[in-house]
Amino acid sequence: MTFTEEQKEKILYILKILACAMIVTLLAICIDKDHVSNFFLWSSLTAFFTIQYDANSPVNFNQVTGNLIGSSIGVIIWLLVSQLSKEHTYINIEYLLLIVGIVLTTVTCILLKHAEYCGIALSGLLIVTVYDVSHNTFHGALLRILFCAVGCLIAYIIDMASRRIVKNHIDKEA
Repeated sequence: MTFTEEQKEKILYILKILACAMIVTLLAICIDKDHVSNFFLWSSLTAFFTIQYDANSPVNFNQVTGNLIGSSIGVIIWLLVSQLSKEHTYINIEYLLLIVGIVLTTVTCILLKHAEYCGIALSGLLIVTVYDVSHNTFHGALLRILFCAVGCLIAYIIDMASRRIVKNHIDKEA
C-alpha cells in the first residue's frame, strides 16, 4: 500500500501527537502519582500546542521562549492578583489584571520578535494565572512554568526524532 504525501503527513502528525501523549503520561505516572500538580494536564496542553502539523515547520526553541515569556508574566500577574484581591474584594481585579497580562505578553512577544509564538505565550500566561488564582499557591504557579517547559521540550524531542526517522527513510529510498 502506498500513501500520498498528504496522507503521510497526516499519519506522521497523528504519531507525533500519540508520542507526546505517551511520554507525558509516563512522566505523569512517575512524577504526579497523587494527581496533585496536574502535570499531565499542563504539559500535554503545552506539548499539543507546540507540536506542528506541517512537516516543513519544525518545532524550535522560540516556542519554548514564548512559553517562558507568558509564564513569567503570568507569575507577575499572579503575584499582583493575589496581593490586590486581598485588599480590594469588592472589585473583581482578577479580570483587569488578566487583560493587562494578555496585553503585556502580546507586546513583549512582538518587541522580542516572537509574535508568531504569541499564542503559546498567552497559553502559558493563562495556565499560570487562571488556575492558581483560585488555588492561591505560588509554588503551583512556579510548577506550571516547569510543566509547560517540559511539554515544549517533549514536543521538540519528538519533532526532532520524527524528522530524523523521515530523513533516514527518504535516504534509504533514494
